[in-house]
Amino acid sequence: MARQMSLFWWALTYMKCTRKEEQSLPTAPSLHRQLGHMRRWRNPPVYRPLVDLLTMEERYLIVTYRFDHATIHELCTQLDPDLMSPIRHPTGIPPDVQVLSVLHFLASGSFQTTVAMASGMSQPMFSNVLSRVLSALLKHARRYIIFPEVEDLPTVKGHFYALGHIPNVIGAIDGTHVALVPPPQE
Repeated sequence: MARQMSLFWWALTYMKCTRKEEQSLPTAPSLHRQLGHMRRWRNPPVYRPLVDLLTMEERYLIVTYRFDHATIHELCTQLDPDLMSPIRHPTGIPPDVQVLSVLHFLASGSFQTTVAMASGMSQPMFSNVLSRVLSALLKHARRYIIFPEVEDLPTVKGHFYALGHIPNVIGAIDGTHVALVPPPQE
């Protein structure tokens, strides 16, 4: 309102002044720059999530995120304190949307831009969300990723050999064989 009044007085003064006085008046763009700090949001932007965990079918969850409803809910509950914004800002992305977006990205192997658009956020925002969620997951990794003790290795190798007739296997990651290359000997 103050900005509109100032522009109004500027226009009124401009119309009443002579040509010589006109040169000393500020121009509209410079006045606009001076008043730019007064600009305010009429309504603050509000994030409207495009994904909702409660409305998704179980089969869709497993195909899209590789987890069932109960596992995703437990994961969201555990990561919630790490993902909540310290300031409860109305434009913040809810923790469950953050977790679902990152799970979708990891499960699909797609680009950040594609997953971000599907989740209703920009790619830079998704990049920030990705690092926050992965950092939160790393805090809880020791609870779920357990490697066998040295004395249990022969038993584990025997179990894997019985399953697939592959010798000297002590673990599997997502059912994928990972080639491990030893460091060069000096």
